[in-house]
Amino acid sequence: MNEIYKNNFLKKRTLKEYGNLLFISGIFFLPSTLLIGILLLLPASIIGAFLQEKSFFKDRWNYSLLSFGALILLSAFLQNYILLNNFDTVWDPKLSIIGLGNWLPFIWLFWGLQPYLNSKQARLSLSKALLAGSLPVLITGYGQYFFNWTGPFETLNGLIIWYQRPIENPGGLTGLFNNQNYAGTWFNFIWPFCIIFFMEKRNPFFKRIISFGLFLSVGFAAFLTFSRNAWLGLLTSSLIISGKKKLVLSIFVIGLILIFLFSPIFNGLFQNSIRNLLPEKISLEFSPEGYVGLDVTRAEIFSSAIQLIKNNPIFGIGAGSFSEIFNSQTGFWKGHTHNLLLELAISYGMPATIIIFITFSILITLSGQIIFLQKRLDIISPIDKALWTSLFFFLISQLADIQYFDGKISTVMWIFMAALKKIIDSSNKKFL
Repeated sequence: MNEIYKNNFLKKRTLKEYGNLLFISGIFFLPSTLLIGILLLLPASIIGAFLQEKSFFKDRWNYSLLSFGALILLSAFLQNYILLNNFDTVWDPKLSIIGLGNWLPFIWLFWGLQPYLNSKQARLSLSKALLAGSLPVLITGYGQYFFNWTGPFETLNGLIIWYQRPIENPGGLTGLFNNQNYAGTWFNFIWPFCIIFFMEKRNPFFKRIISFGLFLSVGFAAFLTFSRNAWLGLLTSSLIISGKKKLVLSIFVIGLILIFLFSPIFNGLFQNSIRNLLPEKISLEFSPEGYVGLDVTRAEIFSSAIQLIKNNPIFGIGAGSFSEIFNSQTGFWKGHTHNLLLELAISYGMPATIIIFITFSILITLSGQIIFLQKRLDIISPIDKALWTSLFFFLISQLADIQYFDGKISTVMWIFMAALKKIIDSSNKKFL
């Protein structure tokens, strides 16, 4: 009897249903464990390749990504076997080959996962799986901040092991991520979805309670990271979703408040009294005192990065080279250039950087026009607005810091890109 039931169960499921199950499961596990998430998303992408309406080479969006991939492959080859390494005492060119893993696999995932993102309902499922999978990040993060949880924590018979670092003053919540900026970036990714679900008034009372709980817990967790990027993400996403008039007014009011609180123009007893009402961690994030003892500024890092790009603007110097070269030249260690475009140009050259920048810009612009200007309610939903907002702020934020190289974050970024691409495809079909 059990065998008959099993056979009937298997027969009823289509190939897309199996792929979608792997995809949603992968999204669910991704926030807490990158390995399991990728092990589920990869077979989902392989199944997705068979579900595509047209072949890989007939999709024009893949041309630019293939050109980008070919260029960084060529750069890595030349850096290892042809080009002279002027920094061989401090940098190993094999890092360029390793660095390809931050880009090439995602070109495939971008293509292979699109069939699971081709409708409003599919993107709604993505958002729900992402929020549900983020619960371990929230729970462990709050445990770390308020109860000093450091782990290790094990689940699934040791298959998943979580470690957390103790919070050092004036540090913030990191949860399952390496530092507070990475955690803040993750919360920025899911925050717009929390806003949309919270604003949905047609939900039953129980769902509204859950939505309100997520709204509060994600927003407060992002605040507790004490990451300026996370705070800016909370504000920016909220304003974009709330509309243009509120956006302009709020930016103006908040700008005036910050200028009054922290500008030396208004320095005096009253300003100091108001600032003393703020927690020290918040005040330090915006006041000049928070930068006392800073070894090097962003402007100095950017300037050094630009000078390095000039050494080989076509093929770059190599992935991971900036940190070692900058350390050897200045004595200060910086893990990256704090600008993803500069980092990519140093790693693999300007042509590859320009191609990926133009591709991302066009995709964001076209999808934004459909979502916000054309308001194609037949193909989009409020979830798509949240999705665009998440990705837009993330890409902008990478011009002042880099969280892309965290595997969880880069995976979600490319999945969101694939979702926006399907919105563009759907809009084009409607006009045909």
